[in-house]
Formats: sequence, C-alpha cells, structure tokens
Amino acid sequence: MFGKRSISGRIGTIAAGILLLTCGSLGAQTTDTQNLPGWVLYEKGLALYEQGHLSEALDLISLSARDGILTPEATYWIGRIYEAEGDYLLAEKRYKEALEDARFLYIPDDKWNIYYSIANIYLNKKEFDQYEQLLLSVFDQEMKRNTEIIRREHSYIQLLKSDGLDKLLLLYRLKLTYSLEATSRLGRYYNGKGLWKSSLIKNLYPLLTIFSSGIESLISRYPDFSFPVNMEEAWESDEEFLISLYEEYCSLSQSDFVFARDLKTFKPLHLTEDRLSAEMIINKAYPSFMMTPSVYTLLKMENHLGKDSFLKMETLYSALYFLGEALYQEGNPERALEFWSLLNMSSFSSSWKKLAAQKIKNPEEETPFLKY
Repeated sequence: MFGKRSISGRIGTIAAGILLLTCGSLGAQTTDTQNLPGWVLYEKGLALYEQGHLSEALDLISLSARDGILTPEATYWIGRIYEAEGDYLLAEKRYKEALEDARFLYIPDDKWNIYYSIANIYLNKKEFDQYEQLLLSVFDQEMKRNTEIIRREHSYIQLLKSDGLDKLLLLYRLKLTYSLEATSRLGRYYNGKGLWKSSLIKNLYPLLTIFSSGIESLISRYPDFSFPVNMEEAWESDEEFLISLYEEYCSLSQSDFVFARDLKTFKPLHLTEDRLSAEMIINKAYPSFMMTPSVYTLLKMENHLGKDSFLKMETLYSALYFLGEALYQEGNPERALEFWSLLNMSSFSSSWKKLAAQKIKNPEEETPFLKY
C-alpha cells in the first residue's frame, strides 16, 4: 500500500516521539514497535479497533506510517476511530484526506467506503443538503456509464403504476454496483422528507438490482429457472417447491393441512383443489396473501440463496417498504398494498416485515424512525 498523507497534530506527535507502546489496561507486555513493518502495525491497530480499544488502535495505526507518510487506508481508519469517539470534525478531515489520496488505495473500490463514511458524518451533523449531494455524486458516477438507465426511469414508474411489480420484473433487469447503497440511502432520505416521486424513483434501483442479481443466481443454480409470466407457469416448472411453501404457510396458520398424494408415485392427486383449500386456510392468517410471480421469486431467493448470501436482502426489504409508502402517498393504494403484502410474505423476520404488517392494517401510520 502506498500513500502521500503527512501526519499532523496528534498523529505527528505520536509518529515522531513514540517508539514503545504499552497496553497495560489490556494486560499486554511492552512491545518494541520500532522495527515492526508498517503493515504489521496497521493490522494490529485494526484488530484493536475491532475489540473496541480505540486509543491503542489509533496509536498503532498512526505508528504504521514510515517517514511521516500515512497510506490512505490508515488515514481512513484513523477517521473511523475519531468518528467512533464522537469527534466528527476530525473524522471528516481524515476521510477527506484519504479521499484525496484514493488513487493510491491498494483496493481502488475502497474509495466508495470513504464516500459513505463522509455521508455518515454529514448525516450525524444534520447537514442534509451535503448528505444528499454526496450520495447523488456517487450515483451519478455510476450512471455516467449507464445513461440508458436514466432514460428508462419514467418507463419504470409508468409500468409499475399501470401493470404492477410482476410486469416490471418480467421486462427489466438492472445491476448497480457501488452506487447501490447510495440509491437506497437516497430512497430513505426522500421518503423521510416527503418527496414521494424522488423516493419512488430511487427505491426502484435497489429493488431491480437485487431481484436481478437473485434471478441471475437462481438461473446459474437451476438452469431451467426463469421469472414466470404467471403462476400457472411457475406451478408447471416448480410444483414441489410451491407445494412445500403452501404447506409451510398452512402450518404457520395452525393447520396440519397437506396436499393429497399418490402413495406409490408420491405425485399430488388433486393439485388445483388442494391449492384452493390451502389458500383459504392461509388467508385466515394472512388476509392479503396472494401467490404472485414476485412473491414466488422472493421466497425462492430466500429459500435457495439465503439471507446471508451476497444479496443485500435488508436493502431489498427497505426498498419494498418505501415503495409501498411512496405509491400510497401518490394515490395508488392498491399498488402500495402489493408491495407491503409481498414484504409481509417474506420467510425471514425483519423490522421491515413488521412495519409492512402495520401498514397493511393502517396505511396512514407514520414510519417512526425517519425524520430528517
């Protein structure tokens, strides 16, 4: 790792004068750090940061500089330490210094972490205009290579309002990388400000991105998989998975209902009739239940890819919730219910699922933690 950031202030004093680091409070022995490589001190500092020993971490990361020069990685983590200590001014200064030297980062894409850390500072300082502009700059940098996506925004919104989420996911795919978090944060921010159209647009990006990534991964694992045109197509291609879903939801509804099967072939005997019976049972516990291509695909993603996979499921859940709220506020209560019901059918517990369930009962209920 290489960088060009000179140490100043507290950091310069440490680098110039401290050769021995004593961690008496940790019960550690005095260690001669003078001859340790800078990268070793840096890694030891990160380990101390993870353990919550901020002062000791700051000392070691600062000492990792050789000839008074800090790598941008070290400068960034010094900023993280100051932020954890509540010193937002110093943290912001270090983050911006690290960003100035971003061309020297060992992993170039780490610069986006610096952008998001600066955004956190603006948010904590309630500098909302700067927060918004920084996130927009991240989004704009990715969109410079994807101008066609911007031109489609109006089409996304119109199709969503007229034909619903199933049609949108059937026709469009989108893959954001480093700006995914920026669009998610902007979607929340615009929702909190009551800017419903902006919230609608920005929350569509994480929704399309994560569904696109999930569908792509399902296809790589199951080559015959595709987002279904309708549920009849899904039943024809994935009967057993859907039966298992229906039986699971019946179980959650306190029913021991199962699909009748031939004892020799184990094939379902009365598929259509049993589907209808199961749906009647499920609707008692989930009045808004409706198995759609979007619900089916979400549950397929959750069951086969897992919540802890590379997919950012919490980001998807928040997008679903805020899209529902934006649609409701724009006078589309039926479309709003579609999103909240989809989220409510998730097989994973989350705060967003609980909020969606409350919205289904009372759409006017405010989101309690979003005030900017």
